[in-house]
This record gives sequence, C-alpha cells and structure tokens, in this order.
Amino acid sequence: MSLLLRRNRLWALSLFFLCVWPASGKSSAENTADQILGRWLFPGRGSTVELYRVGDRYFGRISEVSPTGKQQFGITKNQLLISNLVFDGSGWSGGELIHPKTGSHFNIEVKMVDSQTLTATVYKGWRWLHKEYIMTRKPL
Repeated sequence: MSLLLRRNRLWALSLFFLCVWPASGKSSAENTADQILGRWLFPGRGSTVELYRVGDRYFGRISEVSPTGKQQFGITKNQLLISNLVFDGSGWSGGELIHPKTGSHFNIEVKMVDSQTLTATVYKGWRWLHKEYIMTRKPL
C-alpha cells in the first residue's frame, strides 16, 4: 500500500509543478517575427533604418543619414519611415512606407531572404506595379 501512496503523491506533485510552472513569454512565431529587429542598411540611399516592435506591429525609423540621403531625399534622423507591419507567418505585410521627401504613403511588404538580408517591396495600390529594395543588416 505504501508504494501506491508514493506513486499518487509523486503524480500529484508532478501535476502541481506543471500547473504552477510559468509558461514562456514568447511563442516560436514571435521569435521568428523578431528576426527583423535591428539596424538595416539601404544600399545606395546612404541611410540606416532601425526596425523595432511595438506590441504586435513593426516600425522603422531612420537611425543614420549620409549627406547624400539628407540632400537628395530629405531624410532626417529619427524620422518614421515604415509603420504597422504585421508578421503573417512568412513575412511582414500590411505596412506603410512614408516617403521622406514628399510624405506620400505606399504599401510595403518585407521578406527575409536570410539572416543578413531583407527584401522590401513597395507599391501603391496594385502589387504588380512595385519597386524592390534590398536591405542588409548593419554589423554591430
């Protein structure tokens, strides 16, 4: 009888710890979605964009500006460039790109090619009329 009692106590104790043990704060989808976070270089644009998260949405602001970027495109530091991207399981979509010089709003989708490369597809209205930008992760 004592063996049965020990098994029951062990089972009850195990069940208690499973119920009390804190669950992980992030799901695997959130960890995958957060791969976009960090600083990214726009080749030929002379600027660095910092991608960050607020809640479940992703945003991008200008973190560094070259003289060319400032002169030709009107880019200023800390200017919001990308807003409201949402991770859809394979990429980030539903966002807006705000043109730094004109203030025009465009749709934007972002796909991660590899851990060091993003492809940003920018379009207005129709997806088939688009322009793609390749961004590379800025080394630390």
